[in-house]
Amino acid sequence: MNSHSVTQVMRFKLIQGLSWVFPEYFGAIGTRLFLQPQRAAPVTRWQNAFADFDKSVIEVQGLRIPFWHKGSGPQILLVHGWENDHFALGGFVQPLLDQGYSVAALDLPAHGEADGKAAPLPLMAQAIAAVGQALPALHAVIAHSVGGATSVLAMEEYALNASRLVLIGAPQAASKQAIGQALATGLSSRAIKRMERQLQHRLAAPLEHFQVDRGLGRIDCQVLLVHAHDDRVVPIRAAQKNAAARASQTLWLDQGGHNRPLGDPLVIGSVIDFLKISRRKNRHPSGLRYHPRFAQSVVQNSVPHNAEQSYAGQSQAEPS
Repeated sequence: MNSHSVTQVMRFKLIQGLSWVFPEYFGAIGTRLFLQPQRAAPVTRWQNAFADFDKSVIEVQGLRIPFWHKGSGPQILLVHGWENDHFALGGFVQPLLDQGYSVAALDLPAHGEADGKAAPLPLMAQAIAAVGQALPALHAVIAHSVGGATSVLAMEEYALNASRLVLIGAPQAASKQAIGQALATGLSSRAIKRMERQLQHRLAAPLEHFQVDRGLGRIDCQVLLVHAHDDRVVPIRAAQKNAAARASQTLWLDQGGHNRPLGDPLVIGSVIDFLKISRRKNRHPSGLRYHPRFAQSVVQNSVPHNAEQSYAGQSQAEPS
């Protein structure tokens, strides 16, 4: 064990011990970590993706929430994840525009150019719903990570409507994410209990209220779940539980981690093919009909690992 590892272990043990003695103080630290994102460094990979978009601003709970929009076809809304901004889904922009879709993307509260220091789940869901309602009727929402969880919450509780929903790397339960983050930080069980109480007060509901799988069972739209087996931020079992909650399409990736699928051509192509699926009654458990190109992605696809934008490895999309 090198000196850096020794220092990390000692720091972890120190936090664990102190948080047992001072649970309220360290519980507040856990609460802050869960609610207050750090502003992300500017994304450079797709920095020009929204260069010629129109920018609008709406107000949600007294906060200015910016969103960017372009096009006149079926409306797609892109929703980024935690400690990111609208550029995170920039890889989808040109492919969607090329297919004739209108594209919009927002910065969530306390992210990017949006106002705010904290981003509680209900506030993010309200912002997504408000932007969605400011746009023409949504054909689809494509959302990443916590943005996916709050998009489901926006549909479940804040009247966001869309025909299709794509969740990439989305968690299953807020409680698991919060407790997992606290444990990784080194918080003791006493501090975690204080954190849970504080979060319940801040969110006006217990953490158990915020469950993606439950929300998916309540909303009415076609769903595609995309997740990598090696995602260390949100384990694949979370996506599998989400998939079990309703009839949905799935695209499981052998490789890609938490963020790299956003730039994977296979993922982007499969998502666009999913957007084209039309409804046919009583012919498929999920009420969907495959277009030929999407059907090809149902079988395993081998993708080179040495390409800059190819992260999926062998990928499989399968109906639930």
